[in-house]
Amino acid sequence: MLCRVPPEVERIRALSLVLLSALAVAASGAVAADKVAAAYPIKPIRVIVPFPPGGGTDFVMRAIAPQLSEQLGQQVLIDNRAGAQGVIGTQLGARASNDGYTLTIVDAATVISPALIDPPPFDVLKDFAPIAILVEQPYLITLHPSVPATSMAEFIKLVQANPNKYNFGSGSAIAHVSQALFYSVAKLNMTHVPYRGSGPLMAALIGNEVQTSFTGPGAALPQVKAGKLRAIAVTSIKRFAQTPEVPTLDEVGFKGFEIRGWFGMLAPAGTPRPIVVKLNGALNNVLSGGQAAQLLRERGYDLNPASPEAFGKFLGTEVTRWSKAVKQYGVKASD
Repeated sequence: MLCRVPPEVERIRALSLVLLSALAVAASGAVAADKVAAAYPIKPIRVIVPFPPGGGTDFVMRAIAPQLSEQLGQQVLIDNRAGAQGVIGTQLGARASNDGYTLTIVDAATVISPALIDPPPFDVLKDFAPIAILVEQPYLITLHPSVPATSMAEFIKLVQANPNKYNFGSGSAIAHVSQALFYSVAKLNMTHVPYRGSGPLMAALIGNEVQTSFTGPGAALPQVKAGKLRAIAVTSIKRFAQTPEVPTLDEVGFKGFEIRGWFGMLAPAGTPRPIVVKLNGALNNVLSGGQAAQLLRERGYDLNPASPEAFGKFLGTEVTRWSKAVKQYGVKASD
């Protein structure tokens, strides 16, 4: 006897086969991804540093690299790709293969640059997978020793009496915007001179091409300790442990004014989750103890190991905060 199967049942069977096939493919893909992550890394890892040697970003990465190599069992290669205050190297990192073998160390400029450049060169929330926040830092407000001011009050009085006589330098978008905001609040008129990173900026500041700057401790602290620069304030709410004699902006009359920089590690968007987790664990281990952690603390960096999710949430908050500040104060890349 011939038994006909209703069309509805045939459709259900067909859909079930398609669904089972899709699940099988997904499962095999997940197994393959897990195998790749378990073997990772099988070759050296390149980390793009989007600034020249000698600056804070470069210092942090070079401090971390030896122990990170030990953690991962592969060499970590540092690739300095400077230009456009970090934009060129960061853009290169966003376009790299998402296999976990090209990473990018970034600073707070990453969340500001897209707000200053039209069209934006990258979207840090869409083009990257967050791995880990590495360190946080205040900025030291430094002067060339020839500037006749030993305090913030004296410096403000001097600049207000001599508008546009003095230059301020920046080695990144965060330093540029931070200074533009502060000088707007303080009613100071100075000329902005941008540099490719904090290394070239330090050379210019020591050489008196510019007379002042907001600079991270990685680059500025050795010059302050050597007497080549004078620190007149720090941008954190609490005094900086490495320069306890230097007051905060809050203490010198700018209540609640705080700017903190940070460095973090990113991978291209789409990097397999197990690889991101492995990298996060390795970086957090490095930051939790050993020579790298000691070296970073000696330079005044705060170490705050966190999960990829926590870093991603932090990035979202930073993008919102700085985009709002750029619009509110009308800061432009040419300022």
